[in-house]
Amino acid sequence: MSKIDLKSGVPRWKLALLYPLPLVVLIACWHLYSAGDVHRQFIFSGPHQVWCTFIALVQNGDLLKHASVTLMEALTGFALGTAFGAAVGLSLWYSKTVAAVSKPYIAALGSIPIFALAPMIIAWFGIGVTSKIMLAFISTVVVAIIQSYQGAMSVEPRFLRLMQVLGATRFQTFRTVVVPSALIWVVNAMKLNIGLALLGAFIGEFISSEQGLGYMIVRASGLYDMATVLVGVFTLVVIALALTAMVEFVERKLLPWRWASG
Repeated sequence: MSKIDLKSGVPRWKLALLYPLPLVVLIACWHLYSAGDVHRQFIFSGPHQVWCTFIALVQNGDLLKHASVTLMEALTGFALGTAFGAAVGLSLWYSKTVAAVSKPYIAALGSIPIFALAPMIIAWFGIGVTSKIMLAFISTVVVAIIQSYQGAMSVEPRFLRLMQVLGATRFQTFRTVVVPSALIWVVNAMKLNIGLALLGAFIGEFISSEQGLGYMIVRASGLYDMATVLVGVFTLVVIALALTAMVEFVERKLLPWRWASG
């Protein structure tokens, strides 16, 4: 009997066949559209040109160098923003007054486009990796605060009443009930923040940088080297998928019941 994927209800062997199908169709259509037409290849490049460019960038070390910089910036900002945001969001549970006062400021910070803050952050922290880490941090911290606070406020009231009956202190209630109940919200914030962290780091590199995938893409686009641009974009996608897999691994460890079979 074939195993069934719990999320989709489809046999896993069928999913293994269907997953690459859209990508294969896309590459085939792309190749048919661009093959034999120099003008189209100049504008859209082609699968063969992208593959050759990818091999060349891997061999000369440029792709690994730029990808590692972007990954480090995004991952550091992601970790700092999520950890700090979760700590702030969960701590707001202690005081409804502080939470009520903080809400408009958090909403205001979240409404500012990160692109508008980027020039100021770069002016403060320079064109090095620190400014990109800060942009990734700012991109992720608001989501982490909001999600963590919502998780803390969504605790079952009967559990809180039970802790009161047992004579638990507020800190004991926070540690024993609030934090475990809010973990699923924190993990969801991590999933959302992966793309935001990459976006923050990329925007910083896009505006002013000497290394990173954003710098590589901007330089290549200025030279109308669409193959290199697409290699950079695909590398960003791979990094996002790798970070998503990392978050799912953490989710399996923190929330094993969400992945239990049967």
